[in-house]
Amino acid sequence: MNKRLKILVSCYACSPYRGSEPGMGWSFIKELSHHHEVHVITEKEKWQKDIQDYIKEKKITNSHFYFIRKKRNRTLRKIWPPSYYWFYKAWQKKAYRLAKQLDAKENFDIIHQLNMVGYREPGYLWKIEKPFVWGPIGGTQNVPWHLFSVLNRHGKLFYGGRNIINTIQKSFLKRPRLAAKKKVSALIAATPDIQKDILKLWKKSSEIITEVGTNGSLDIKINDRQEKEALQIVWSGQHTSGKALNILLRSLVLLDTKINWQLHVLGIGKETDNWKSLAKKLNISRHCKWHGWVQKNDGLNIMQKGHLLCITSLKDLTSTITLEAISLGLPIVCLDHCGFSFVVNKSCGIKIELGNINNIYNDFKEAIELLYKDENLRKQLAIGALNRSKDFSWKQKIKKLNTIYSNLLE
Repeated sequence: MNKRLKILVSCYACSPYRGSEPGMGWSFIKELSHHHEVHVITEKEKWQKDIQDYIKEKKITNSHFYFIRKKRNRTLRKIWPPSYYWFYKAWQKKAYRLAKQLDAKENFDIIHQLNMVGYREPGYLWKIEKPFVWGPIGGTQNVPWHLFSVLNRHGKLFYGGRNIINTIQKSFLKRPRLAAKKKVSALIAATPDIQKDILKLWKKSSEIITEVGTNGSLDIKINDRQEKEALQIVWSGQHTSGKALNILLRSLVLLDTKINWQLHVLGIGKETDNWKSLAKKLNISRHCKWHGWVQKNDGLNIMQKGHLLCITSLKDLTSTITLEAISLGLPIVCLDHCGFSFVVNKSCGIKIELGNINNIYNDFKEAIELLYKDENLRKQLAIGALNRSKDFSWKQKIKKLNTIYSNLLE
């Protein structure tokens, strides 16, 4: 698209200094602003200082930000976490009122509901009589019921309750359906599974653009592993039941005793002590190095020295760690599930079928043994990972987004 558009973006979470949702929001805005005049409505309390400091430092003039404070009740949030949506909905109503005023003044070509990515809250900007884009959309997927045995008691209650509520909400929430069915609109799914859900739920096609991206090809040297040298396995994430590190631990204990390996665990959380105890019980503690929470650059350095990344999460979108790994030339072994299933293909990793849990343990074990015994294959997948990372660069995402905008305006 050559035409420079005037675009209004609702981006509740947006920061040049953070990861996850705010980092995702900022990356989309930053790349869009290279092509278009971008006006952004975002939350005031959390993100105003970050954004204004960055704009001042970098002397950015091609983006316009409007800040709205979200009312909060942190005590209530601790008692009843879903109360977050009450205040978030109120913020969206304020954003809608401001958006109407801005549109009357600026006459936008496109209005884009960017984040948060969850499908439950599409905001109200779709009510404005302008072409509307919503996405990336996430949150429709459930944790597979047959894998609940790997969750602890809290995890079973939390994800069981979420599965039930999520199934009901997908079918009966009114506003997501109305937003999705707006006449001149386009939907973006974060993963192929969510694309299928959108078609099933709202009878509307969508494009896939993952919610996270890479910064293009990096100057990375693929690690060589000498024969009998320890295979350096990396796992990273929040230590919560749904991230299911215990799946990997129970798989590693099945490895041939002749195999030399070391597991590097990044992150910390409620499950840290339980997982350390499990490693001890399985008699593999000597192979495990628990790094805890580390600064991002330190984490990337640990990953860069690794030979492969394992992902065991039962509930995720694409996950930042997935794209960080392939950008560093790390082959990935993961469940054939969630967004990482879309990123990982035969060129850069091995996917584990969602069979019964004992088969999953065995398949992880066999994949790790294969990459230990066949260094040529592991290096081939490492090169494939670097090549695959180019498919998810922010430039590629904006190119695809521009096509969506162009088709919508036609």
